[in-house]
Amino acid sequence: MEPSQISKVDLAIIGGGINGAGLACQAARAGLSVVLFEKGDFASGTSSKSTKLIHGGIRYLEQARFKLVFESLHERKRLMGMAPHLVHPVPFLLPSYRGDRRPSWMLKMGLWLYDFLAGTKNIARHQWFSPSQTLQKAPSLNAEGLRGCGLYYDAQVNDARLVLENLLAAEEAGAHCFNYCAVTRIERDAPGFRIYYGDGSTQGSGTLSASCLANTSGPWANQIARLLPEKAANLVRPTRGTHIVVPEIDPSYAVLITTPKDNRIIFVIPWRGFSLVGTTDLDHPGNPDQVHPTEEEIGYLLREASRVFPRAPWDRHRVIAAFAGLRPLAWSGAGSASSVSREDKIVRTGNLITIVGGKLTTYHSMAARALKMTFQILGRRPVHPRPDPLPGAPPQPWDSFLREETSRWTSAYPVSPAQATHLALLYGQRAVKILEGIRQEPRWGEPLAPPRPELLGQVAYAVQAEKARHLEDVLLRRLEVGYSPHRWGRAPEKASRLMGELLGWDEGTRQRELERYRRELYPAPETP
Repeated sequence: MEPSQISKVDLAIIGGGINGAGLACQAARAGLSVVLFEKGDFASGTSSKSTKLIHGGIRYLEQARFKLVFESLHERKRLMGMAPHLVHPVPFLLPSYRGDRRPSWMLKMGLWLYDFLAGTKNIARHQWFSPSQTLQKAPSLNAEGLRGCGLYYDAQVNDARLVLENLLAAEEAGAHCFNYCAVTRIERDAPGFRIYYGDGSTQGSGTLSASCLANTSGPWANQIARLLPEKAANLVRPTRGTHIVVPEIDPSYAVLITTPKDNRIIFVIPWRGFSLVGTTDLDHPGNPDQVHPTEEEIGYLLREASRVFPRAPWDRHRVIAAFAGLRPLAWSGAGSASSVSREDKIVRTGNLITIVGGKLTTYHSMAARALKMTFQILGRRPVHPRPDPLPGAPPQPWDSFLREETSRWTSAYPVSPAQATHLALLYGQRAVKILEGIRQEPRWGEPLAPPRPELLGQVAYAVQAEKARHLEDVLLRRLEVGYSPHRWGRAPEKASRLMGELLGWDEGTRQRELERYRRELYPAPETP
């Protein structure tokens, strides 16, 4: 359906990141008519540039934010049930070194409290190891000054796909979600709002009315608020977080590093065959459309990680990729960026709901509270939808699904075990749709960039079923090839040719898509 075919809805949502997607999913499942507008691609802002964690936030214990940690740990368990193909437990090492600002006894107390707050929702109880036990488990760690190490568990997530599956679930329940369709003007219109939108291309422009409006635009919340007739105060304080991708350091454990100078925390996490290192935390007062890593931030991450992994390849030229995103923290004019609370703020102003702050981990509970406000605005009795699994979640336990279905797929379809596992981890039970597409179109079974497991059929599926319109939608968010050594060359060439066939691009358009994608990469590759 095109936006022009919609004249009135109960709820209009501006912003296609995790908060907008989560609210759209719950509102549609509760029986409301919903439309969502995203000016770029879904999850193209903050929600695809996170540290890829669903976690309690162990560092918030030091700030006495026990309520936030408690909520996050319980939401972690919920999401592992709703999307087991996307959210997986991962073991974390927390090393303690002589001279650290946080002594071993403090780390042990924090780990005990982390377990206590998780209660019955815990993944596994923490352990504490001696220096020799630690180095047996992770020999790449720095042995000098090592006093011991904690082991605890959190979870890792494919953040962009978590957004996408919430949107797919919303549309299955009747919502209409549009990417590359910006809201350009908002007028008060009894009993709600008149919303003007346009994308400048296929969907054109138009208007619709909404009884309730939700601003879930994250770092753009201040700009959206200024579209309203009322004078708007600042809603968010965007802070920039940069991550780097480097050759894999330790495939078995994620490691939490405490920095000695600024008392911050950095993660080194196994990610898709590489290591993800991040993040920084700096104010970003500029345009939220222009966010890029800086060489200073990359150097900072390399220096801090090299203290704990001295034998790892931390040379600047070994950095495979880097990306930066903005945290839409609730407005605070005081204190350093890292000291600003990560707790969410949901504000109702008449028929307008604004969500700022919060964490990826707590998106579901934030959406539930915003939905309750929506029903109050509409004057209807609240409906509380069950936290049903997201579309890719299998009906049986994840371990048995992964074992049994990937074995069946390799027998029934022309895919290798590695490719079958890759598809299961991205799509869950929806992977069968891609496999059936390959059966009907055998060339779609061709690898996108050997030896990586991605297939041409995934590019086709991203266009046909997941609303990908540009090359970076596929390579950066649907497949994440753009953060690998295959980010340039064969992969974008093959993907752009297939997208051109499916979307009717001429050669000029295809070349412009390649250049547009190249500009999104950091560091940018040289054009061949």
